[in-house]
Amino acid sequence: MSKKWHQLEKLDHKALKKLQGEREKAAKQILDAEEKKRRMIIGVAVLFGIIVLLGFISILRSRSATLARQDERAKMLFSRISDFNGKIEHRYVGTWDKLTEKFEFDKEHTFKTTEESTVTVQMQLDNQVKLFPGSEMTVLPPMLAETENKIEKEPIILRRGELTAAISLDGRGVLEIEVADVVVVGASGLFKVIYDAEKAKGEVVVKNGLVEVGKKRGGGRPVKVSGFYKVTFGEGEISTPTQASVIQYDWR
Repeated sequence: MSKKWHQLEKLDHKALKKLQGEREKAAKQILDAEEKKRRMIIGVAVLFGIIVLLGFISILRSRSATLARQDERAKMLFSRISDFNGKIEHRYVGTWDKLTEKFEFDKEHTFKTTEESTVTVQMQLDNQVKLFPGSEMTVLPPMLAETENKIEKEPIILRRGELTAAISLDGRGVLEIEVADVVVVGASGLFKVIYDAEKAKGEVVVKNGLVEVGKKRGGGRPVKVSGFYKVTFGEGEISTPTQASVIQYDWR
């Protein structure tokens, strides 16, 4: 009888031990699952934090790039007075002021000279325009490309009188001088534009290089004028290029 009890106790002990092992295994599985879940949550949180950080850095870089681009574009709008002599008046808006010193400007400016004065404006791409005595011109801010920091046009309006334009290597094909009903584009070299506002007639004389003279409102191909040639314009017409005696003009 005692032997049977001993066997029963032994069986109970094994069953209890097995049950205890299964409980420990189940508890461990629960702990492992919770640890895995915790690690997953931490991983997701870390990943989310990294994504947010990268997004923030990207925004900062984008904003920095945008500000840098805007700053560069703002600097590209400036022209400057490189030389002047005599009595010169200028204005942005409103009344005329006397030009007393060299300065930079990024807004539309109009200059007029007396019978014994000249003023030279240096554009952003180093194109230079010299306004001769008894003349008036308006210098507008450069026109920039929409998608890149590039100057597409440096516009000037000659209202009366005479100017000489010198085209730089970087400024070829960019300087555009509007005078009466024509537009003069400096492809290269040195040229002069003269306009008599009272007679509504003028001429473009090229010392060297190449210039294109076209109608402001379109119509017909622009006339190409090379060195030692000139064209006249007025009443909506542009003449055929003819040889010019360039030594008769002041190129200083």
